[in-house]
Amino acid sequence: MNNELIQNFLNLVENLKDFDVKIKVGETPNIKEFKVHSIILSAKSDYFKTAFSSRWARREDGFIIFDKPNISPPVFEILINYIYTGTFSNNNEVNPIDIFIAADEIGLAEISQQIENHMRNKVAGYFRKGKFLKALELNEEIFENIPHSIEDQKRASNWDFSNYRFGSEEINELSKKEEKD
Repeated sequence: MNNELIQNFLNLVENLKDFDVKIKVGETPNIKEFKVHSIILSAKSDYFKTAFSSRWARREDGFIIFDKPNISPPVFEILINYIYTGTFSNNNEVNPIDIFIAADEIGLAEISQQIENHMRNKVAGYFRKGKFLKALELNEEIFENIPHSIEDQKRASNWDFSNYRFGSEEINELSKKEEKD
């Protein structure tokens, strides 16, 4: 999308004109209401297309009312900005796993894939820097929260550490982790 078109769509979110959906996200005390356009969300997500259909949608005073308590306001704001502008930006303010889970739930596969790739690259970067514990912890978080294939499991179980030189700091770090488990 060109910058002018992106700005026009972003203005729709910020100016709250002609919205027809009110989505409450989060849990008490962190609840935020987003006023959005069903046509835009439905065009980007089959999840919303179904949720806003006459069969499922709850209406009050001419608005579709929708609750998503399992998604935090900061995560939902990132997803709404992506839906309206086609650009994804996190700035490391929100846990990528939380964004992945929410994006996966509402059918935004592009974001899910970007986050998964980013996290796997981060694991590889930790390995290259010799930060093995960080790599293993992040990889464990990925396996716990992101659907993965048998190939991913095999690849992780076949990591070869023989070319790495462990210093006392890394060994102490790994030993402390073992003791906790």
